[in-house]
Parts: sequence; C-alpha cells; structure tokens
Amino acid sequence: MVYDYLISLKRPDYKIIDLVSQLLYLVAFATFIFFATKSQGIVNGYWLSALILLVIFLYLKFKIARKKRAYYTAGLAIAAITFLAGPNRNLFIFFFYVASLLIERELKFHKEIGFTEKEIVFNTLISKQYDWADMNNVLIKDGLLTLDFKNNKVIQKEIEGDVSKEIEQEFNSFCIVQVEYSR
Repeated sequence: MVYDYLISLKRPDYKIIDLVSQLLYLVAFATFIFFATKSQGIVNGYWLSALILLVIFLYLKFKIARKKRAYYTAGLAIAAITFLAGPNRNLFIFFFYVASLLIERELKFHKEIGFTEKEIVFNTLISKQYDWADMNNVLIKDGLLTLDFKNNKVIQKEIEGDVSKEIEQEFNSFCIVQVEYSR
C-alpha cells in the first residue's frame, strides 16, 4: 500500500528481550548436551542442534559487537524442532519455544504508522486500521505522534529521528483536513 505519510516509531531498548532469548539458548544448549551425552550414538541430533545453537549464538554476538540488531528466532526455532523431534520429546517445551520466538519477533518488529486519505494503518505484525472518522485529532509535536480518538482513547508514540518544522506543519495540516473531511 502507498501511504501519503509513513511515520517510523522509535525503537525501544531490546536488552531484556535479548537476555531472555540468550537464557533460552543456554537452557536449550545445556539440555541438548545433557541428552547427547546420555544417548548411545556419537553422532546424533542433540550434538548437531547444540553445535548449531552455538554457531548461531556466536554469530549474533558478532552482529551485536558491530552494533547491528540481533534476532534470536533461528536458534529458538532449532531448539523447538529439536525438542519436538528428539527421542526425549517434550510438547510443552516445544510450544514454549515456538511462543518465545513469535513473541520475540513481534516485540522487535519495526513499528510504523501509515497515513492515507482513507485510513490510518499501524504496520505491526498484525496490522491495525482506523478510519479518520474515529479521530478527534492527529498531530506531531516535539517528536511525539499523538492520536486522539473520539472514544477518549489517546495513543502517543515517540518518532524515530528528527522531524523538521516544515514537515511537521505539512503533516499536521494533512491530518486536520482528513479529520474535518471525515466528520
């Protein structure tokens, strides 16, 4: 979809999310090593999964050191599949790891809000759409995007980057026209 305006929201700090994902990696790695040492064959899926987790973890540490964003979903997916497919199958842990990877992806998904003459769309993992008729006011001021709904709900989000006064005025004028036209 083509938007008249696309506002990128400021990304929060992901340290806690990353810490939880790293702990889940550690638990899976330790579990796989434990099961691998207790199993009969030298080559088995647990050794392979543990090795893959270690390689992914080291790669992500390298990415973080280079100031890039790290997504732990691949390793969480490997862990989930291993918990499901291994001889020591555990459906509860499988679903827990699948839920963890989906939650991590949703929390780190770059959030944007698109504005057209017809609607306002929150580009999240699950898209939300609002009509201009639902709004009392929409504006940007001092790096904050404010959406004031007619049902007394207010959403305020920090905007990523600086917005010039000219663009701020242009956007606010666009929003005033859309709100007035929808009444």
